[in-house]
Amino acid sequence: MRPFEGRVALVTGAGSGLGREYALALAAHGARVVVNDLGISVTGDAPSGDSAGAVTTEIVSSGGDAVASRDSVADWHGAERIVATALEQFGRLDIVVNNAGNNRPSSLVDLSETDVDVQLGTHLKGTLAVSHFVARHWASVAPQQGRAIVNTTSAVGLHPAAGGGVYGAAKAGIIALTVSHAQELARYGVKVNAVAPCARTRMVKASPNVLALMPESSGFDRHSPQHAAPLVAYLASDACRFTGRVFAVEGPDVAIYHPHGVEEHWSTSGAWSLDALTSAFATYPQRSEVDAFFPGGVVPYAEPSGRTLRALFDTAHSDTVQ
Repeated sequence: MRPFEGRVALVTGAGSGLGREYALALAAHGARVVVNDLGISVTGDAPSGDSAGAVTTEIVSSGGDAVASRDSVADWHGAERIVATALEQFGRLDIVVNNAGNNRPSSLVDLSETDVDVQLGTHLKGTLAVSHFVARHWASVAPQQGRAIVNTTSAVGLHPAAGGGVYGAAKAGIIALTVSHAQELARYGVKVNAVAPCARTRMVKASPNVLALMPESSGFDRHSPQHAAPLVAYLASDACRFTGRVFAVEGPDVAIYHPHGVEEHWSTSGAWSLDALTSAFATYPQRSEVDAFFPGGVVPYAEPSGRTLRALFDTAHSDTVQ
């Protein structure tokens, strides 16, 4: 018996790239799939065709069972309709993959309200809204093992970079939702995990600087979206032993992130003073060294320090210094 036989999966943003691969993989393993995609550009503001219908046709033509959903996850009632589609068409919902996303890179200086609303709406609100409506359904019926939510985060949410503040904040927020929802939904038999995939998607292709880090290969293409699908299938399966965790995947490399924790601890006999804190922190390293999962695998990474930021400022303004 195939692992998802008799189960129903919902994949948002499933019209292309990673979402398409997730939908195809779940269907190939026996799941009936709701293929959700609004059919807009990576910036979230232009139509791009009926991608949900195309992937649905692809699954059905291969002998699978699927239905298209074209509602927006960023719309509260749209998210409700997406979940309702699964229940109306298939009578149940067991697996949710929150994958819908977009990107509007902008510096803090040039940021527009639309940049903020579009990204937070799709990534953060969209993940929360779809999860809310499926959780409400699960809470209304008997608890059952085999339920799963897989959320999509990013290395940028774990290791923020300049120019990606809104996108990174949304992805970091999804990690918080993952940990919170894992605890809240365990009583209903739900495992909730997040995955940070590193793959050549539409968003990557629309970002030349990022695309340069993921060149196409004539041999094994480590950045092909298809390589992320087995991890998502694992996290959605009964074989998964985890909940509330963050995974990363890039081609042949898979990693589990360590949760945020205390790096160092100081204590004093009474209240801290400014002078005492200045003394305590005087010799401690300015940067926190960690392992990060960026294109190319696990690499050393350090948060920018005050010294680094001063150097960046001095370099940017050197032409004005006499």
